[in-house]
Amino acid sequence: MEVMIAITIFSLFIGAYMVAQGNNLLDSTNYNEELLLHNLCEDKINELIVNPPEFREAMTAAPDIKPFENHKNYQYEIEYKKLKIPDLAKIQGKPEDEEEVSTDAKYKKLVYDKMKKNLEEMVWQVKVTVRNKETKYHYSLTTWLYNYKAKIKMEI
Repeated sequence: MEVMIAITIFSLFIGAYMVAQGNNLLDSTNYNEELLLHNLCEDKINELIVNPPEFREAMTAAPDIKPFENHKNYQYEIEYKKLKIPDLAKIQGKPEDEEEVSTDAKYKKLVYDKMKKNLEEMVWQVKVTVRNKETKYHYSLTTWLYNYKAKIKMEI
């Protein structure tokens, strides 16, 4: 009877140990996949920061999907968006067509509108998503890119 109890306890211990080791192995494999996806995504973002594309409105239409040359089972998707700054009058809750607006407020609005237009031309958001074609795992990173060729207009 004692031997049967000892074998039962030993079997439960071995079963729990094997399940824990299996989970560790699975977590380790998933972590390696996530780490590779992150590194590929980070490399592609760094590539875009060093060599930014020529920004055009057409870039926002559809994401650009391409395979990696070194990693055949992976592909990346690049999605561009223009920066959109909300209207200050709507944020403050003030109506835009007030009849008696001070000269100071008019100049503030002109400066804000000019700054808004310039920033929207200069700053673009880029989102890079790397996907494993077999497992369908994916990883995304987002950053802001500066348009060096944007024309900044300062006159009011």
